[in-house]
Amino acid sequence: MKKLLLGSIALVMIVLALAGCGKSTSSSSATTKELTYNGQTYTVPKDPQKIAVLSNSVLSMLYAVDGKAISRANTTDKLPPELEALPALGQTANINMEQLLGLKPDLVLGLVNQHKKYESQLQANNIPTVLFDYDGIKDNVPMLTFLGELTNHQDKAKSVITTYESNITKVKDAVKNQQPARVAVLRATGKGVTAETDEAVTASMVKELGMTNVVASHLEGTTKDKTVPYSLETLTADNPDIIFVVTMGKEEEITKAMKKAMTDNPAWANLKAVQNNRVIYLPSKLFLLNPGLQTPEAMARLVKEAYGIDVTF
Repeated sequence: MKKLLLGSIALVMIVLALAGCGKSTSSSSATTKELTYNGQTYTVPKDPQKIAVLSNSVLSMLYAVDGKAISRANTTDKLPPELEALPALGQTANINMEQLLGLKPDLVLGLVNQHKKYESQLQANNIPTVLFDYDGIKDNVPMLTFLGELTNHQDKAKSVITTYESNITKVKDAVKNQQPARVAVLRATGKGVTAETDEAVTASMVKELGMTNVVASHLEGTTKDKTVPYSLETLTADNPDIIFVVTMGKEEEITKAMKKAMTDNPAWANLKAVQNNRVIYLPSKLFLLNPGLQTPEAMARLVKEAYGIDVTF
């Protein structure tokens, strides 16, 4: 009887042990995981295999952490062969949804300001979607961290971030003993000329480098606007050492807009920056939109233009 009782107890213990193992296995075999980016939590595949990317800025970050994708957006920029070979889904702001759904992705990555309009259709097709609020250079490290966790390449992401932050520090260290340059950052499009606030890409880099953006003195409190109206009269009163002009659009249209708003006025010639040949036109590729991993190079160019200091990596 005693042996029978002991045998029953042993059997119960084995059953409980097996039940416990079953619970652990269930947890480890979960097919999804939760990740957070800039305060937003997303449920994504545990190990995504078919990631469709709707923005090439996100795509470059994904590949930087050794991730892979099944799509890209159209672009006139030269891409590495591996990215060039990916199916193009149309322009960033005008994705071909039929083609996208035909790829049968298990995850879609895009941008809030470009791809929110597609979110409901993706949800209707049960496709997990992450739309990044990816705007300023402050978003670069959080995105790299997120993509490293998404692709299970956390160590690679940490390595990329370390190099990125080291290069940023190198640029900032190169000018820490310089007298801060007084600059105005103008945004020139075919429609006219405005001035950048610290919320815009180039002006935010100017701030990081310790330069003085003369436009900031005209802003009351904080603003989320990237550009504000800025007249030649105000520019003349501010009289900055350097005028950075960020271009957007066709050169002919930009030149026409600049002439109408600024350069045709005799007051333009009296500006210190004009007289000293310190009006510097910057390409949109690095200075209009977030340059991502090329941010150190973009900041180094500003340092070269402002102080004549070469920073190499």
